[in-house]
Amino acid sequence: MTLIERIRMWGVANFVVMSFVVAAACVPVTINVNFPQQKIEGAATKIEDMVRTPNGAPSAPEREEPKRGSEIKGTFVAGLSSLFAGEAFAQGREVDVVPDLKVQTPEILRAIESRRNRFPQIQQWMTRGCLGENNQGLLEARPGQGCDDGAVGRLTADENRDRIYIYETLRQQNNMPPGDIERIKRGFAKVNREKAAGGTWIQGPDGRWARK
Repeated sequence: MTLIERIRMWGVANFVVMSFVVAAACVPVTINVNFPQQKIEGAATKIEDMVRTPNGAPSAPEREEPKRGSEIKGTFVAGLSSLFAGEAFAQGREVDVVPDLKVQTPEILRAIESRRNRFPQIQQWMTRGCLGENNQGLLEARPGQGCDDGAVGRLTADENRDRIYIYETLRQQNNMPPGDIERIKRGFAKVNREKAAGGTWIQGPDGRWARK
């Protein structure tokens, strides 16, 4: 059987993968999985949009995860393309993979639903100036007239419990290092500042509070 016939029989993708494996035996390759801040903020936007979606309204479906075999194949093919581009194959020996973060897992969706049910109350207290979004991605009580400290305190504690759970679960389920929890908090804080209604309290990255 000729080489061309073998390629047709295996399929181009399989042949490329096999070629890469053979090449990798001679050239060590390191695959780096990176989550830049832009990806974290994109995940935060998806989650906060779902929190703000009224009950009963359809949510945007999660992009279908590839099957295990196709995922491995796709990673190798993408890596091979990068290695053959320019001098990467000869010198780089590293492949950077930048996947989207998984946000619609059962654990995260349950916490989102809990937050969604609470969101109208939060909006009411934020409009009155009794709550604000701090720069750690959490709610914080703000002193003001007409604020029920007990109700605001309970609401803040429940909401922040769900938020912290989402942040930590997002980190763990995407195999991010423990130190990335701070990046996740900053990403959510930025998104919540942007989504906050006009006139509500927000805390900037420099720590200063102001009305939006």
